[in-house]
Amino acid sequence: MTLSELVRATYQAFKPPKKQSVTEWADENRILVSETSSEPGRWRTDRAPYQREPMDAFTQPGIWKIVIMASAQVGKTELELNMMGRAIDVDPGPMLFVQPTDNFAEDFSKRRVATMIRACPVLKSKVYEAKSRDAGNTIGMKTFPGGSVTFTGANSPTELAGRPVRYEFMDEIDRFPRSAGTEGDPLELAQRRTETFRHNRKVVFTSTPTIKGKSKIESEYLAGTQEEWHVECPHCHEYHYIRFSDIQFEKTEYDENGEKGYRVLNVCWRCPSCKQDVGEYELKRCPAKWIKNNPEAIATGVRSFRLNAFLSPWSDWKDIVHSFLKAKNDAELLKVFYNTVLGETFEMRDRSGRPEKLHQRREHYNAEVPTGALVLTMGVDTQDNRLEYEIVGWSRDEESWGINHGTILGRPDSPGVWEEIDALLDREWKMKNGKAMRVLATFIDSGGHFTQEVYDECAKREHRRVFAIKGEGGESKQYVRMMKSKEGKREAHRFIIGVDSGKEAIMHATTIEQAGPKYMHYPVDYRSGYDMEYFRGLISEQMVFHRRGGQTTITWEKVYERNEPLDIRNYARAAFRYFNWNFDKYEQALLGLEDKPKPITRERAEAKKAKRVISKGITV
Repeated sequence: MTLSELVRATYQAFKPPKKQSVTEWADENRILVSETSSEPGRWRTDRAPYQREPMDAFTQPGIWKIVIMASAQVGKTELELNMMGRAIDVDPGPMLFVQPTDNFAEDFSKRRVATMIRACPVLKSKVYEAKSRDAGNTIGMKTFPGGSVTFTGANSPTELAGRPVRYEFMDEIDRFPRSAGTEGDPLELAQRRTETFRHNRKVVFTSTPTIKGKSKIESEYLAGTQEEWHVECPHCHEYHYIRFSDIQFEKTEYDENGEKGYRVLNVCWRCPSCKQDVGEYELKRCPAKWIKNNPEAIATGVRSFRLNAFLSPWSDWKDIVHSFLKAKNDAELLKVFYNTVLGETFEMRDRSGRPEKLHQRREHYNAEVPTGALVLTMGVDTQDNRLEYEIVGWSRDEESWGINHGTILGRPDSPGVWEEIDALLDREWKMKNGKAMRVLATFIDSGGHFTQEVYDECAKREHRRVFAIKGEGGESKQYVRMMKSKEGKREAHRFIIGVDSGKEAIMHATTIEQAGPKYMHYPVDYRSGYDMEYFRGLISEQMVFHRRGGQTTITWEKVYERNEPLDIRNYARAAFRYFNWNFDKYEQALLGLEDKPKPITRERAEAKKAKRVISKGITV
């Protein structure tokens, strides 16, 4: 290096940063490409004006943390990329970019960051190319004059607790693990790395939210300025945040291949102040601005922003409403809708008075099995002195009918108990047209003090789709998965049930008040076993949040001692959800349009024993 080059490099290292906001930098330098954007070309902040304030908060004096709680399709990742690009070009320093996992971090570095750098001349001239032989410049790290950016997952304690950083980006923090290895909360670990740069550090948190009371991004949002993007009503000129409760729409329903579908005809926003309706095209062109609900937080240096998809130029209101209609009767889909479209946490509804309401709405069936039910499944809970069971009828879209609930007295190792189970499996449940149905799948709990006995008895009846199951608590567990094991010389099949997700779905289904998908019917006939005690047991648990070691965890806790009705409904539902039922064939048979498939009897099963093959959902 010559003397002049050394002087020039020294000057560049020590000269003060250019007074340029992130918005100004992005409008001048950022180029979007078709690999990562639906609208390639030069970046235009005016395309989505709500992006201006969050980006410029990055260079606002006195602000050290920016929190963005937002739906999908609003461009929050692009905001982070613009902040990063401006820092690399104008005011470099050590950076850390954290994704939920190492795999996400690697993909983000290769697909989003590398693409941005290649497309922007000012960045391409400064960021060194990644070389596999250069340990200091790999996919996980980009170096440039004055600093570097490291990409890592929230599950990597070494990187999170490593050297000091000035800039920190934490993306999708509600998907972070509870602990980075055994080191503790990844958010706390990462933020400690900025302590050396307290006078000029910048920390950015972004995420779609998850469950109310557990969401990290919601907690961070509430600690900040709580800014919402409000739009001006063209009639009364009041400013409002667009909420789904103020969206009005018209729809038609249709039936296609036995499944209900929706066509959304008209959608508009009804102003909460003047009650006038405004269409999507008009409202998206009205003046809008950020309004702080907690302006005092400015003194703490934290600005927080909340966005949903309604004013995004990349969203369509008809698509939003259609997503809601498809999700409204499914707890998991509805949670996704709230989180990723509305940018809101999902909250389980209050269950007070629910047992009484369910008991009161019991109905007279037109037969033992009402019209609409196509498949019968059974769930069985084992106790030391009894078995409790429920037989449930299901439609193709998970509308359910309680058929029979009862108790079999006796220890699970008693032969007489299993003879009664056989009687339930053999029994034909009549329909109004004279056709009959049998239980097609049974899941029996193997927990407790008689695990091996349950395994043995279920193995004997496996040809009738009778399987032992074990419940597994915890978040994000697969609802039903099969495991194979050896019972003597034969192979046995057992199932693991993610009981918490099942409980959540059942609790949500109890709130549905109109017959249709997911609605739960119950018979008024007292001989069916659906008394008040059953409904108290069905609504016997509630979701509870616990704060331990700086982390919020969810558990299901009893509010009523007898919870067997909830468990057996969960097992019966799991049996229904796992198997691939031929609904069209069953429906034709039950309507008398073709001969009903012969039920699987003990004699037929033994005759075909050597040819039997079990795959997911199919017994041949």
